[in-house]
Parts: sequence; structure tokens; C-alpha cells
Amino acid sequence: MAPAATQSLSEALVAGHLGHLTDPQTEMLKKMWQRLFTLFEQPGDPNSKPAPKKKTEEAPKKSGGFFSRGNKEDTTTEDLFIGATTDPNWMSLPLEKAIPLIPGSKLEGTFWNMIQTDNPDAVVLRYLRARKWDFDAAYNMLINTLRWRLVNRVDDIVALGETGLKDELEKLKKGMGSSFTWNLKSGKAYLGGPDKDGRGICFINVRFHLKEDQSPEVVKLLTMYVMENSRLVVNQPMETACIVFNMEDFTLKNMDFDFVKFLVSCFEAYYPETLGQCLIHKAPWVFSTVWSLITPLLDPVVASKIAFTKNLDELTKRIDASALPSFISKDETKKTKDERMKVDEPDAGTLERPSTAAVQDYNDIIKEYVYETKEWTKTEKPADEKGESGRLELAKRFRQARVKADNDLRGDSTWKLKGMFKVNEQGRLIIDFGSDGWEPLDITDRV
Repeated sequence: MAPAATQSLSEALVAGHLGHLTDPQTEMLKKMWQRLFTLFEQPGDPNSKPAPKKKTEEAPKKSGGFFSRGNKEDTTTEDLFIGATTDPNWMSLPLEKAIPLIPGSKLEGTFWNMIQTDNPDAVVLRYLRARKWDFDAAYNMLINTLRWRLVNRVDDIVALGETGLKDELEKLKKGMGSSFTWNLKSGKAYLGGPDKDGRGICFINVRFHLKEDQSPEVVKLLTMYVMENSRLVVNQPMETACIVFNMEDFTLKNMDFDFVKFLVSCFEAYYPETLGQCLIHKAPWVFSTVWSLITPLLDPVVASKIAFTKNLDELTKRIDASALPSFISKDETKKTKDERMKVDEPDAGTLERPSTAAVQDYNDIIKEYVYETKEWTKTEKPADEKGESGRLELAKRFRQARVKADNDLRGDSTWKLKGMFKVNEQGRLIIDFGSDGWEPLDITDRV
């Protein structure tokens, strides 16, 4: 289990990224946009509707684990929140049969929600790079992500926020909402950073997870919630994030293959090119057996970003000691901002899209971006054209508008209340990891 090389900042600024596109790569980006615009115009099948929910049955208790403790919850044989608003055929049918069933307007809506505050070109390019510039493979990967987001209700997760999602889950099954909240605040996962290449970090305390303590759906929802919120700290030129699995005191009862498979599928299929490095810290000898079972699940690209650190000296070569939580550094006098701050419960978000001035401005910039991109695909201009009328300026204005609308479109989070990432009264996106030597950073204009 020797350390592997992980993506550095210099490696993030290579061919295939904005500012480093060849002419053929630029043409492929234009082709992808044209294909997407055509897709968004399809009518879909008017007879495609969600299936009536069946009465859930209790599944046998399982042993094992990887993300919780607290009020134990009976696992169920089917999801209750995930898939509740979509036709089951959207995910069960092969891609080429499922996609025509989905209205283009829904695909377009979840596409722009997926972009969030990113440069739209940069998001599309991730799929092209992930499939090594095989256009059809990249297009299929992207539209598969869109249907996955619709089925998994990723946009609803973001809009509801942690309190709104808790309330919705509690309506579906008593104890499910409190299970989600407990998992979120149990100490299993903390956000912080940065690593030495400027990435945000998710620290996961594996020893706190027991699989039978919550349903698989709660673990999936928690994973998607953390991933969608942590994307706020991502900005150009570094588009990737860091995960640290703290394996101290790990035993086999903490292992949860379902969670591992779900997380791997997220990074490989639905959030491509977003993992910069994954550090497995202080893995005990018993983990070697588990690792031999996990390795075949990994795409070589994802596997290349995983490194093992045996001790603090090895870990601090990749992450400054000041950014480490106390459960890793063992210094209780230096807790990270996420660790030390306690805040009240956030306000619940809503599934109704607000009609505020900021949201209207954001909707307008989407229309402008679509129009200008359609025009750009007919030209020989580069994707990263500078100047007042260039695409970089357009992307900046898109990002600024989305940032200003974020408080209306995203349900509140504990991290926002802690001031780790928030949109201030001036409509600026500020990140503040709170580690020693760190100063609050305005990343609004970074495209």
C-alpha cells in the first residue's frame, strides 16, 4: 500500500482544460453544446409518470458499517425519497431508451443546476476528458448523469438544505429525518482545508460508521448532500477536491461495501474529474484484505489519485498541520472551524423556486449564455476568448449571477451558518476554512 501520486495544481493546468485547448478539442466542445441544445428541445413521453409508491417492507438487520451511530433505523428494501418523483423506467431502461422519455426541459433544468457556480465550459470539458475525448462516450456519460440527478433528486436535496431534507424524510418515515441529521452531525464527516494545492477537504472518520445504524438511502442522501455543498469551494484553476479517510481504530464492523460502491460510482460516473486526491490515513493491517476487494471496483484514473499515509509526517506533506482536525492531529487545542463551532439548526429550504430579483437575473443570464454559446459554436473563436464580449467574461457574469442567487436556490447548511462558505450581503462568495494563517477568500470571480 505505497503512496500513489495525486493530481497537483500544475497538472490541473494542462491540455484539455480551459486555456489549454487544442483546435480539435475546441471543436468537440462546440459539438457537445450543439448536441445538448438539441436534447433540451425534445418533448419527452407525456405518459411517463412516477409509479405509485408501494408499502415498504422491513429488511433483515445487517451488520457492518462506514458512516454513523445514534438512533438505529430499520433498513428498507426500497428508497422512499430517491426516485419518488420520476418514472422508474428513466433509470432501469438502457440509456438510449430512457432518455427519450424525459422532457428536454427537465434535462435542461438539472443540467444548469449541476453547473451551479462553475464555468459551464469547464463542466462539459470534464466529461470529454473523462472519456479521453471519445465524443459519443462523453455525451452518453453526461446525459446519464442528468437522468441520475433527476432520479436521485439531487436538485431537491440542494434546494431543501439539511433541515428541509430532514423534514421531508421524517414525513416519509418516522426517524428517517432524525437519522439523516444525526449522521450529518455525528463527527463522521467534517469539511475543511485547504490541502497544499488549495483544495477543499472532506475528512471522514470511518470508525464512527456502523452500517446497521441507518438505511442505505440515508447514507446516499448524506453523500450527495455533502458533495453538492462542498462544490461551492471549488474554483478555477483548481477544479478538484480532496477526501481524507481517517482509518484509525478501523475494524471490519466499520466496513460498508454499499457505501464504497456508491461513492466510487459518484466520482467515476456522475462527478468526473472532481477528485484531486484521496488519502487513506493510518490504515490498519486488517484493511489490506478489504483493500484487495475494493481495488477491482476502481477505475484506473480514480485509483491513481489514492494515496496511503502511515503517520502525521506523511500526511502533512500533502496537508498542512494547521488544516487538520484534532481527531487526526491529536492536538485538542487546535480544532478546525467545522469542529469547534456550534450553531443553531439552519432554516429549511423549499422546493418552490423563488421569484426573487437575484433568481430572475440568474435565469436571464442562462438565456444569454445559451444564445451566445449557440452563436459561438458557428464561429472559429476559442472557448476562452478574453475581452468584454469574450466567453471568459460571459462565464464570469454567469458565475456572479448564480452566486447572488445561491441564498435563494440553496437551503441553508450548518457550514454556511459557521461562515465556512457563504454569500455575503454584497453577493460575494467567501470561503473561510478558519485554519491558522488562513484569511477569508473571495472566489466570486474565479472562472
